[in-house]
Amino acid sequence: MTIDAPEIPTGSFADQFDQSQIESEPDVEAVAAATVGAAQTVELFVNGASIGWLGQDSSQWCIATQNAAVSLEAYVYKQVLYYRNAADTSRYLSVSDRNNNVGFYNWNGARGWTLNGNVLTSLYTSAQLSFWSTDNGYVYANSGSGYSPITVQFH
Repeated sequence: MTIDAPEIPTGSFADQFDQSQIESEPDVEAVAAATVGAAQTVELFVNGASIGWLGQDSSQWCIATQNAAVSLEAYVYKQVLYYRNAADTSRYLSVSDRNNNVGFYNWNGARGWTLNGNVLTSLYTSAQLSFWSTDNGYVYANSGSGYSPITVQFH
């Protein structure tokens, strides 16, 4: 039985996001009260071997890259852990509704995460970060057949 590779995302991350599943934007006072962590890059591992760093392409889809890591800030709001792009704090780590690709979206599409040791899991899909292949290069939050679980190390 052959497992088909997921489609390579087209368009921007926003194009494949279900607008009906949006979170209301926090008010100014709530943002001021949120806890923000120091900016860190994220190294990605599959089966204990580094596959590179969490990066993004020009359409804000997350990819494994060797040279252009995105720095993330942990952001806790209403006791939920989010990650935002330290270079563009209006962009939060999220998961698309199609193929569960990971990318950066505005607060309205922010998805919560849990970090347990070196496993980063999406609260939206209940799946840890995953990878299809070096040919594909994209990062997912999908536990389906053919996806390899990713472990992370923050630097």
